[in-house]
Amino acid sequence: MKKNRFLLVLSVAGLLIACSTTDNVPEGDQLYVGLTKIEYKNYDHNSHFYATQDELEAALACAPNGALLGSSYYRTPFPYGLWVWNAFSTSHGHIGKWLTKSFGKAPVLMSWVNPELRASVAQSVLKSHGYFHGKVDFEAITQRNPKKAKIAYTINMGHLFTFDSISYVRFPDDADSLLQASRKEAKIKRGDAFDVAMLDAERQRVSNLFRNNGYYYYQPGYASYLADTLLVPGKVQLKFQLADSIPTKALRKWYIGNVELQLRKQFSDTLQDSIHLRRLTVYFNGKHSPVRPGVILRDLKLRPRQLFSYDDYIESSNRITGNGLFSLVDFQFTPRDASPSCDTLDLKLNCVFDKPYDVYFETNYTGRTSGRMGPGVVVGFTKRNAFHGGEKLDINLKGSYEWQTGHAASGRGDNIHSYEYGGDASLEFPHLLLPIMQRRRFFITPTTLLKASTSVINRAGYFKRHIVSGELSYTFQTSETSMHQYTPLTLEYEYMSSHSAKFDALMAKSPYLQVSMKDQFIPKMRYSYIYTSPKSYRNPIWWQTTVSEAANILSLGYVLGGRQWNEKDKTMFKNPYAQYAKIETEFRKTWRLANKSQLVGHINLGAIWAYGNSTMAPWSEQFYVGGANSIRAFTVRSVGPGAYYPTAATTSYLDQTGDIKFLANIEYRPRLLGNLYGALFLDAGNVWTMKETSDRPGSKFKLRNMAREMAVGTGLGLRYDLDFFVIRIDWGVGLHLPYKSGLYNLPNFKDSHSLHFAIGMPF
Repeated sequence: MKKNRFLLVLSVAGLLIACSTTDNVPEGDQLYVGLTKIEYKNYDHNSHFYATQDELEAALACAPNGALLGSSYYRTPFPYGLWVWNAFSTSHGHIGKWLTKSFGKAPVLMSWVNPELRASVAQSVLKSHGYFHGKVDFEAITQRNPKKAKIAYTINMGHLFTFDSISYVRFPDDADSLLQASRKEAKIKRGDAFDVAMLDAERQRVSNLFRNNGYYYYQPGYASYLADTLLVPGKVQLKFQLADSIPTKALRKWYIGNVELQLRKQFSDTLQDSIHLRRLTVYFNGKHSPVRPGVILRDLKLRPRQLFSYDDYIESSNRITGNGLFSLVDFQFTPRDASPSCDTLDLKLNCVFDKPYDVYFETNYTGRTSGRMGPGVVVGFTKRNAFHGGEKLDINLKGSYEWQTGHAASGRGDNIHSYEYGGDASLEFPHLLLPIMQRRRFFITPTTLLKASTSVINRAGYFKRHIVSGELSYTFQTSETSMHQYTPLTLEYEYMSSHSAKFDALMAKSPYLQVSMKDQFIPKMRYSYIYTSPKSYRNPIWWQTTVSEAANILSLGYVLGGRQWNEKDKTMFKNPYAQYAKIETEFRKTWRLANKSQLVGHINLGAIWAYGNSTMAPWSEQFYVGGANSIRAFTVRSVGPGAYYPTAATTSYLDQTGDIKFLANIEYRPRLLGNLYGALFLDAGNVWTMKETSDRPGSKFKLRNMAREMAVGTGLGLRYDLDFFVIRIDWGVGLHLPYKSGLYNLPNFKDSHSLHFAIGMPF
């Protein structure tokens, strides 16, 4: 039986290989095998050209049979889909039909590709971007096999037309005043390149401008462009004018009238109960409204007797939809009557509630640089609108288990397993529980989070540590680009419930670990600011800065009670508390170099100062470098601090942390084929301590030694973009160790590289 199957496989494979890829090419046609590199002529290197180039290549792109990762230029040597088609497409048997349908791919023929039509589309793209005299030519290049051909496109960009003048005509006086007052916000200006997309953007801007000032029925199509390209050679004189015979109601300002809220649990529900409040009516079923009306009104920016505003309508829709309560949110605006003088729109807001409960189950598999790996699980429960105020209650339990796959310093496996378990409960409110900020408007719905959590961490062969914490956090976004996260209180308690003789011996040798891993309270306060540049920027930036502190207010209370600020081991709930200040900033800038190629720079700086009640910051708050998102030639917590070199690799993950951090990366990301991108990177960084300690010699930060004590690595990587996430592989190669002299000071190449498999970009 096995012999027959083997012979069948060999027969099918032999049949496929024997098939010519051009067997089914009709007479007079050719098999399309890809594009040659597109040739561009008469162009300037600027952002307008690159944007046009993207659209041109999209119009001309066509993948041949066996395309490599969707590329229009390269093919695999094994176009199995075409082989299957040629071998079985004419078969009348069930197996042959199944093979053809499941694995076959019809030949991509030159007649189907139709380069003449594609060149015509590309020429239209040129004109829409202001290259009115541009031309796209093509040539079919026959290969050694006359049944195969490639296509060579040549694009002559020609002269780029720019705007010489722009005028707005035939608009009513009120509308014209709005246009003149907003000329600085216009999407098209004198000297700009002619671009149909920007004309559409300006038409939309004018529509939004009018609709934000009460012109509810105005539409973008109510105005058109007239362009003169002859009066001034090489330039465009543009008129934007109001169309004829538009509805009179489109030129009238409208006000919001009565507001009606309809709250349904099912779309087909008939509502029988209601509440009336002046110009507001709420319809629902039951004795009480399923959600307090104020929750929705807080996000509804449209108010009775106010001018209609399109931006207020969009913001209201986004915020009510985004609060997680409803599966459907529908706004209906209706004129109060049909009289010619009517200027009032009554609003009916129909909301259908989403499912009130969610239950989720997550599994993962973890691999650690310490050589441990194992499974993890998270089980969670979410309740929406928990207390009829739009709150979201979330409770989850989690656990993980690890075993040792590597070896200890003695060369033997330690045969000791680790585990971690815990849970947390959080309550999120769709507004800020801060009276002083209740009236302020935000870009998206702000949130207040109350959270409590606990976890037990057992590190094989060393210790079992408990962490209990609670926090209050506010998140709000004041604009499209600026987000703020403020945590006025986080209370965390860390304590050791058991520890091994091995860990005791390590602690006895390390004053650093004795202090940083002792039982202690950490009462923290934290603020983060996050800036993201507008999406329209060609070279965008991202910046985040976080400032946090612990126990300063508590220590001030002790000072007022007569205790000294620098007195050590003051307690909170009969346990010492940590006192420190911490700042960390991270900056990223992206430069677009060419079509689908980027250069990305990244820098991360941080410092933590322990003072007052503490001589050293808690271990969990200190900095470390190395790993898939840091210095990729080194594993996590395997660098520093400073020039310190641990003698026992199995404990290095405990003591290779520091008070000061510097990390810098630069990465070139070219597009290789289709959605496959490459990476060439250089990473450098280290951590240092504020004070020299006897158990970690060379760890103190000294500015004159900073460059010499950098860990430096380079490497190559691949990224495959699946749109919703990126799969990444990075191969890092070490160049410089911080604890040795010399420029390239790695002992041998064999031990100087590291391979990382990850999801998402490193920065």
